[in-house]
Amino acid sequence: MKWVTLLKDIKEKVGLTQSPSSSSSTASASYSSLPPSSLARDNNALSAHQGSLSSPERDKHELELDFKRFWEEFRSSSSEKEKETALNLTVDAFCRLVKQHANVAQLVTLLVETHIFSFVVGRAFVTDIEKLKIGSKTRTLDVVKVLNFFSEVKDNISPGANLLSAVEVLVSGPIDKQSLLDSGIFCCLIHIFYALLDPDEAVQRQKATDYEDLTLSEKDWDGDVAQVRRLEVEGSLVHIMKALASHPSAAQSLTEDDSLQLLFQMVANGSSIILSRYKEGLVPLHSIQLHRHAMQILGLLLVNDNGSTAKYIRKHHLHGGFGKVTQVGIFFPFVLYNLLTKG
Repeated sequence: MKWVTLLKDIKEKVGLTQSPSSSSSTASASYSSLPPSSLARDNNALSAHQGSLSSPERDKHELELDFKRFWEEFRSSSSEKEKETALNLTVDAFCRLVKQHANVAQLVTLLVETHIFSFVVGRAFVTDIEKLKIGSKTRTLDVVKVLNFFSEVKDNISPGANLLSAVEVLVSGPIDKQSLLDSGIFCCLIHIFYALLDPDEAVQRQKATDYEDLTLSEKDWDGDVAQVRRLEVEGSLVHIMKALASHPSAAQSLTEDDSLQLLFQMVANGSSIILSRYKEGLVPLHSIQLHRHAMQILGLLLVNDNGSTAKYIRKHHLHGGFGKVTQVGIFFPFVLYNLLTKG
């Protein structure tokens, strides 16, 4: 879906407040009607006020103005390319602002309509990841391409890294997460995590580490820097998913495609395939730890959804065939399932 159509749908659903440009136009008209003497006094007072601001405060103020300008350009532009550029600049300014503010929730509320911004950031994240799928012959996510997306720099901006950081910020504070869930980002995150936890990918990565036999595409991700960045990305993904999983409607949002089934499959794989391959030395301990996080995410989903997905779970037989799960002590999500569906 194009941004123009998407924003129109959002406007009809939740409404958009008056744009800053129209407000500033009204203010400018009133301001210009003042007598010259008043204008002179106001300008002198403004100059004195700006001069009294410390450099960090002045930089912060200018960055806030940049954010509002970029956001307005995104909303008002009719060109998809211009919208993409403006949104990249908006998210970049947001990420830099966050580092300068202690109260992020207050910052977001002051700068922008929170629910609209959250939804737009979530949709942008999903759209970019979908592009990676479309560019693949198998229409699946390639781990190397995903990690490159979260690390590449374009015109001194890191679009992928910024989107990931922005989403992590938005889920960390007391901001309603429903808009992010509505954007479809949780399903997208599950698919990314599934690619990262792919048993075959883990085996290949372990072999590459053991024998330093990397393919051309993997050479871009060779070395300690690449490994550190991968751990950072995985950490952010886990943090975001656990935060979203605590929302009552999170589990239901995963039934829109096969995401909930994939999550159950990840937990099952962690208890059987990955565990056995770890014992054989084919996959690193880190893979076991990631599957443990998958189990914890599933547990959060089931304990917070009030049984709303019970029918879906029974329909797809997701509650059966997990006898081996107890091997690694991760049976409690299914105990929760039984409690939620009892009677």
